[in-house]
Formats: sequence, structure tokens, C-alpha cells
Amino acid sequence: MSETVNVYAADAIVKEASPPPRNRVKIIVASIVGAIVIIAVALLAYFLTRNKSSASSVTGTGSPATQVNTTSTVGSSGTNSTTTTPVKKGKLLGYYGQNAIANGVDIMLGTNSRNTSTSNYQRPLAYYCQTGFYDTVNLAFLNIFGGGQNTFTITFASFNLTTPYGGHYTYNGDGKESNDDGVVQGYANIGADIKTCQALGVKIVLSLGGDKVSPYTFVAGDGLAYATLFYNMFLDGTSSVRPFGAGVILDGIEMDVEKNDDPAVWNPEMIALLTNLKKLSPKSQVAVVPQCFLGTTGQDQNVGDVIASAASSIDYLIIQYYNNPVCSYPYGFNYEIWTSLYSGPLIIGLAGDWTSAISGGFLDDNSLQTVYDLVKNDSQFTGFSVYDVSSSNPPAFAWSYLDYSNPPISHYSQTLRDVLDGQTIGVSSAALGTGPLRNTSIAMRCGGTWVEANSTCSNAICSDTSSANCGANQNCFQNLSPVC
Repeated sequence: MSETVNVYAADAIVKEASPPPRNRVKIIVASIVGAIVIIAVALLAYFLTRNKSSASSVTGTGSPATQVNTTSTVGSSGTNSTTTTPVKKGKLLGYYGQNAIANGVDIMLGTNSRNTSTSNYQRPLAYYCQTGFYDTVNLAFLNIFGGGQNTFTITFASFNLTTPYGGHYTYNGDGKESNDDGVVQGYANIGADIKTCQALGVKIVLSLGGDKVSPYTFVAGDGLAYATLFYNMFLDGTSSVRPFGAGVILDGIEMDVEKNDDPAVWNPEMIALLTNLKKLSPKSQVAVVPQCFLGTTGQDQNVGDVIASAASSIDYLIIQYYNNPVCSYPYGFNYEIWTSLYSGPLIIGLAGDWTSAISGGFLDDNSLQTVYDLVKNDSQFTGFSVYDVSSSNPPAFAWSYLDYSNPPISHYSQTLRDVLDGQTIGVSSAALGTGPLRNTSIAMRCGGTWVEANSTCSNAICSDTSSANCGANQNCFQNLSPVC
């Protein structure tokens, strides 16, 4: 009963308030015009937002996700049509600190056979960050640590161009700065460059270990001790000693361990190092760099067990596909196997020049295009790393057997960036490089003449150091015999 009364009352109010017929028409017309204006504004805002979103998806940086580049073309009928081209923007990581362009490797004569000029040497860190090519730069290497001493040494190649950079920084474990003023200033200069890089959006990561001849080691207790020490001296912890200067906080630490002297001790300590770093600094990047070669156990012989046990604390792997002839393209490229060994992001580690890969593995444009086409659609593929930035950017030369006497300036990092951004930079032969390893095909070849072995398949087999085919300063290595 009350509902009926309310309805009648409301109807009476409406009727009582109704305007005369002529005014009512004006109100209706005004309402229609207002509605049209509102709809037009809404449509305009929608399309403006949509166009902005499309432009944003093309110009975004660093993401391995597939993006869309929309372009307008004129069809055969003369009308405009729109096509979409997927652009995959992968990560590019560069190694800095070892001045690889000055290592003296000659592509024809082997190691210690090429004279290098200081005019081509490594530039300051900021120089490379300002190229815009890199998402991350790895400082290489903190190569002396362990043994229960809580000490370490960072070893950068010696070079001195415009500012005092490089040299050795040693921490004696006593909580005090013990390096001379020149070293302290040199590392402070690098620290200033680190801040410049980070302001540009480039992450800076410290690389532990390096080649197997470096004197790093592990004893019981080193894992937790060094995780705490590195957290306080390089990451977001606190310490009275900060090698790169007060207020310089690195973005992460990677472990590039290429030997394992005592797995029963080393493995648990390496696991402890990684897991405790992640606990102490969850936002920091923690990475591992295995060699691409898979031993008799089907994993990296040095850090395979570490990767399996500490996977939840590892943000990504950089798989080194150079100086490993038996698993580098085109002789046994094994990326697909690695996707079953680790479920997270995978970076393919490449050499910056023939001379950077002492035992081979540099990819020219066609080989690089092939490798990219083999992995680009895999969800774990995240990008490339390059060793190193000194050999893959100007003023370095790009050494080649085609123009051996007059090499051009190197732009290899630009090439890597281009292919990751979806540009075609070579002719792909995607069927190559996927064959199984065959023990019967293993031969000994010369590192200095890897180019000719790849290009002509006619390089003489090196059986010993007296072979005249290898040059006076050869660097022989194991390699699958090429199939021409």
C-alpha cells in the first residue's frame, strides 16, 4: 500500500514541475546536442590514448617481450593499409674491465702475435653506457677471494688515457682502506661512472671469478662470509670501506666460476654465497655464468650442481658460447638442452671479436642471425652478452681474414643491439648448429686460425706444438671436425 502511494506522489511532483511544451522542446534539443558533444570527446580521447600506447610499445627498451611496430603502407589499389611487424627487444649485457682489445691475439698467428696500440684501448665506463646499447654492464673481475681470509682483489686491465682507471684494488680484511691514493682515486672515478650509467638506466653488476687460472678458492664458511662482505661493500649494506666510493651501490653480483677444485666443499659454499646474497639483498641481481660445455653428467662440470640447487636464488644465467668450441655454433650449439637445466631467463654469451675469443666462437653476421633465429621464439631467451665492450665498439678494429691488413672499425655491439631489436643483419642457415656431439669427430685445431677453420674447413689439424701450420705462438683447442 505504501509503495502505491509513493509512486502516485512522485508522479504528481513530476507533473507539477513540468515546463510548458515550447520550453520542453528546447530542453530536449539541448540534451541531444550535449550528448553528441560528450560522445565526440570520449571517442577523441580513446583514439589519442590508443595511439600513444602503440607508440610506447615500439620505443620501450630492455624488455624481452614481443612488441608491435605499426606502419602504414599503400596497397595495390592505392588505398592505405596497416601492417604490424613484431619487434623483439632483448637484453644486451657487456663486460667491462679487461681491455680485451689489447690481449695480443692474432687471428692468423695465434696468441701474443699482434701488436696493439693504446689509441684503441678501453675507454671509461661511462663511454660505453652512453652508447645506449647495453641494459647491464658487468665489471670484470673480482678474481681473487676465498680461503677463509675474507679478503679479495679486483683486477682491471691497466690502461691510462684521460683519467687514472684500472689496476688492482685489494681489501685486506681488516675493515680499513689500504690501497694507495692513486688506486683509491681510480676506483672513485669508476664509481662516478657507475652513477652516470645507472642514471641512464644501465645496471652495473660485479663479476666474481673469471678464468680458471685466477686464484679464487672456497673453504668451509666462505659462502656466508663473502655474501655478507660483498653485500656490505658493494650492494645496499653498509661498510666503512666501499671500493667504488661512498654512496655507490651496484645492481648485482654474478658468479663466473670456471673451476671446481673440491666439489664436496666448493658446491655448498657457492650455493651458500648465492642464496645468502639473495636473502640479504632481494632486489639485487644474482646471476651465474656456466660454460656451454656439458660434461659426462650432462651439466656444467663446475657450477652445474650449484645451478640446480640454488635456482630459486638465481635471476638469470649467462651461458658462455665462446672459448668452448665443442658447443659453440656451428659445431654443437646446445641451447635447447640448457632450457631443460634451468627454467629461468637465459643469456647467450658471445665474443666481441675474433681476437676476444682466444679459442674461437665469434659469430659473424650470418652466424649471429642463424643463432638468433634458432632461439628467438624460446620464452627463456632473454638476450646476448658480449665479451667485451672494448673489442666491440669504436675505436676498436673488427679483425677479419677478409681484410686482415686493413680492418674496419668495430661496431659489433651495435650489430647485437640491431638483431635483438628485430633487424635482419645476415643470412640465416637455421638448420645448422643443432647436430649432436660425436666423440669420433673431435680434433685438435688452432685457436689463432679459427676463422679459416670456420670459413674453409681446410685448416690443418694441430697435433702438437711443433706443427708449422699453427704459427709460432699457437693456441690449440678441441673442436669438432667441420663438415663441409
